[in-house]
Amino acid sequence: MVAQSRQAIRSWALWTLTVPAFAVVVFVDLAAIGYGVHAFADRPSWRGLDVVFALTLSALISVDGARRVENRRSRGGALHKDLAPAWMIAAAVILHPALAILVVVLLRIWWRIRAGKCIPYRWAFSTAVYILAVGAAHGVFVAVRGVTGDSGLGLVVSMVAGAAAYVATDTVLCGLAISLIIPGSSRRDAVGGLDDLSTDATAATLGCLLAAACLISPWFAFVAIPITLTAQRALLLGQLESEAQTDPKTSLTRVDWWRRRTEEMLRIARNQREPMAVLLLDIDHFKQVNDRHGHLVGDEALRAVATILRSAIRVKDVIGRFGGEEFVIALPDTGLDEATVTADRLRTAVAASPLAAMCAGVLDDPDLDPDTFQLTVSIGVAVYPTDGVTVDDLLLRADRAMYAAKAAGRNRVRLAADTLPLPRLSSSR
Repeated sequence: MVAQSRQAIRSWALWTLTVPAFAVVVFVDLAAIGYGVHAFADRPSWRGLDVVFALTLSALISVDGARRVENRRSRGGALHKDLAPAWMIAAAVILHPALAILVVVLLRIWWRIRAGKCIPYRWAFSTAVYILAVGAAHGVFVAVRGVTGDSGLGLVVSMVAGAAAYVATDTVLCGLAISLIIPGSSRRDAVGGLDDLSTDATAATLGCLLAAACLISPWFAFVAIPITLTAQRALLLGQLESEAQTDPKTSLTRVDWWRRRTEEMLRIARNQREPMAVLLLDIDHFKQVNDRHGHLVGDEALRAVATILRSAIRVKDVIGRFGGEEFVIALPDTGLDEATVTADRLRTAVAASPLAAMCAGVLDDPDLDPDTFQLTVSIGVAVYPTDGVTVDDLLLRADRAMYAAKAAGRNRVRLAADTLPLPRLSSSR
């Protein structure tokens, strides 16, 4: 029994977090529990349960319908982005906080059932964030309504302010947690890109309209179902376009799309007579990770290294997964000295990162010791025009330099200029 208890605790993976990440997760969870207790203690009556039922049921139908739409993606998988926050925002605006929390908890429990396996502390944290976001939305709605009054325009302003508070709370808390749980996360990783923010704005707008409709009758909630399914189909197009150029394991660009981007950058470099560098990186002894810990841990480690690399380069640099455990990066307007410094910075970032904490989702392997689970990379550097005048030339020279780094002991950077020259694949233009 003791062993089973320890295994259950370990499976939470909460204890693998860094101290700041652990503190944020626990603080948010406790804050949500405290707010929930206060809200239910302050609950005047159970009036509004019909609204709770209508919002919850219509949300469940809508989210499950969105999953069916998402299943049309070639790779299937988990729901990327849905409009479930619309129902939570509507609940926050028109219901007592205790009943709004009830809507959130019911939706989250259903999500947990439908999602299957998940990381418990992340599910609990996400639920806590939704509860606090609902609380923020309700508080702002009430405060603004006290200033604007209950007139038509005043009510609209209050609803919009409440919806904005919900989105802001959700974005800030989740972004903070992601940046701490996954060291090296970029701002886009933490708070999402323009498409994600547009989806949140759509959910907020729909939440306001849903709240207004439910003030007339709670059964108007079901009218929103076809609207959300249509919106989900629109979201699907953007997801399919993104997937066409994204590697599923690392979320980096596919090598064919990377090559097209790099060829464009090379044409610009040639026209403007500027240098450009290509880095080829390979994870050292990666096969041993798969052999010892299994491919699930290997995939998590691959994603972790990709996150570290992506966060350590410039916005204008282009990174892709070259294949297996190899990555390739194009650095526009970058000469030999700057490329060498960049490569060594990337090498150091990978070697110094807490990969075990970043792989928390699969830390059920007792051999995966956070103190010893470390990875390194060997990097080859090639620079236009010295080492090649085409993408293939640069890749060939960078690949040769990368193998020289491995031969020298791994966890090193080697330059194509220091290796024996190879015949170019194409003549200079």
